[in-house]
Amino acid sequence: MFRYLAFVWHDRDCAARETARRLIDRHASQSPRWRVAAKEKGLFVGYAGARAGSSEPYLLQEGKGVVLGKLFERSSGPSTPAPLIFDEARARLIIASRGRRLIDRYWGRYVAFLHDDSSGTSWVLRDPSAGLPCLTVRFGGVHIYFSLIEDVLALGLGPFDVNWSFLAAGVCQMREHTQGTALCDVSQVVGGECLELHGEKYSSTFYWDALQIANANIIEDPAQATKALRSCVRDAVHAWASAYGSILLSVSGGLDSSIVFSCLRDAPAKPDLTCFHYYPTGSDMDERGYARLVAKSGHRELIERARDSRLSLEPLLNVKAFQEPGNYLYHLEHSRLDARLAAEHGATASFVGWGGDQLFFQERAIWAAGDYLHYHGLSPAVLRIALESAQMDRVSIWQVLREAAGQYAMRRRWSVAEDVGRFRSLVRADVVEEVRSSGAYLHPLLRDSRGTPSGKLWHAHQLSGPWEFYDPLGEPGDPETVAPLYSQPVIELCLRLPLHVLTLGGWDRAIARRAFYSDLPLEIVNRRNKGGIEAHLRAILEHNLAFVRELLIDGALVRQGLVDRNKLTTILSGKASRIQASSGELFDFIAAEVWLRRLKNQAGRAAA
Repeated sequence: MFRYLAFVWHDRDCAARETARRLIDRHASQSPRWRVAAKEKGLFVGYAGARAGSSEPYLLQEGKGVVLGKLFERSSGPSTPAPLIFDEARARLIIASRGRRLIDRYWGRYVAFLHDDSSGTSWVLRDPSAGLPCLTVRFGGVHIYFSLIEDVLALGLGPFDVNWSFLAAGVCQMREHTQGTALCDVSQVVGGECLELHGEKYSSTFYWDALQIANANIIEDPAQATKALRSCVRDAVHAWASAYGSILLSVSGGLDSSIVFSCLRDAPAKPDLTCFHYYPTGSDMDERGYARLVAKSGHRELIERARDSRLSLEPLLNVKAFQEPGNYLYHLEHSRLDARLAAEHGATASFVGWGGDQLFFQERAIWAAGDYLHYHGLSPAVLRIALESAQMDRVSIWQVLREAAGQYAMRRRWSVAEDVGRFRSLVRADVVEEVRSSGAYLHPLLRDSRGTPSGKLWHAHQLSGPWEFYDPLGEPGDPETVAPLYSQPVIELCLRLPLHVLTLGGWDRAIARRAFYSDLPLEIVNRRNKGGIEAHLRAILEHNLAFVRELLIDGALVRQGLVDRNKLTTILSGKASRIQASSGELFDFIAAEVWLRRLKNQAGRAAA
């Protein structure tokens, strides 16, 4: 498991220098197997768990710093792996740009620590896809950057108090990529953000701006968009495939994982590919037929495993305490199964189609006509687009036109506040209203629409949540999970495609369908429905009802006044009720509670 720890300080500050020395010595004594990637006046970077070709350090000559993770170089042709050592000329260009050159000329999953000894300046940069965590705390004049909170606790720092306002935003579904975390005094560097530390001065600059990209160089020609998307997606998947000799692929039977499969089956690197599929045994839609079609199209065997509706949730009490709760049920169901499959087939990575729904635009076409009016004004094309939008969202054309008129005539814009607390029936109304009015945990660059129309603004918000790199139930030898679609070049291209193009013909993910039409079985590319697992999730809750009641009814969320205890008790009584609560809402509460318990236990051990 790849991880890192870095210290940045003003070396002319004697107290900060001494604090840094003591922290480095303490880290070295407690983590003897870690390796040092950079050690300069004002900068120290250590790492562990490197994997050749996929997670490793890229050194800049002349002590200019290091890039940690996986880095690809853009060119006029296919993306290629970046050199593990940046020569003097390349290092100087990167430093001269203050790191911006990494955003412009490279992409991948990385955090960069750059240093210019002559000016005493350091920069910390996280890639736009935010593929690796980058958390930070300050201690005694030293800025500490790390990927896992346990490595900071091992230094004797903490324990950290719970940031309840962040958790409140989380249970209200405001989960954007933000500088805050669920721990007080622990913040994070946002994707595309660069921190500059010069002497005692500290500043933040965004080198990558989703709305700026979305409003420039827009591609409206469907043929051009189709060609560009096909080329971009294939290049990203092929690049990631070159980092691993053997790959597991989760084939869901849906469009997105099928696209990843079509790219992997003819990847130039020719990695060994093992396809697997987990299916529910209850009343949810069985996707095995679609998954089999995908595997058959590439002459691959499909490993099928039934989802266990009698799964115990008690192992969740052993999750690792990260900076915030995560999607623990996904990991509980997949983590050990994936690890066993990987061991059997020698795979070092597990690829998924995550991100495709958000990138290719899977819902809310209702804004397409309004967005078109924003760019072009009144035009006969608006009626066609409105009709297609109504078809995709299954609403009346009049509803679409009313929404478009509101955007065009009254300059009304969608706001994330409209979605706060949506589908949350058990969160207290006053909590929802407080989160809605606060907006404290929105992405810093998305708080102001800057004239961006509703549909594209919502699209950008959908793309502001990074993939979870670490498995909270994982073990050191587990395969790395990779979401190749969620790569910087693909994100940038999809941002440049307006909604009326992305939803062409009344199809969700229309351009993605067109781009890979000849690569996929017709049953996949033409399907409009999508399988669900709600019945499966309900069965898991029913099987674990006693555990869930004990965890939630008198849990911290209720005591803190975030969740309505009476409604929660009614829902968990097992009796019929008029209160509607999704299983997703309950699993979010479960995740928060087990995270809080783990944090409390960790704090107790630290105090001892």
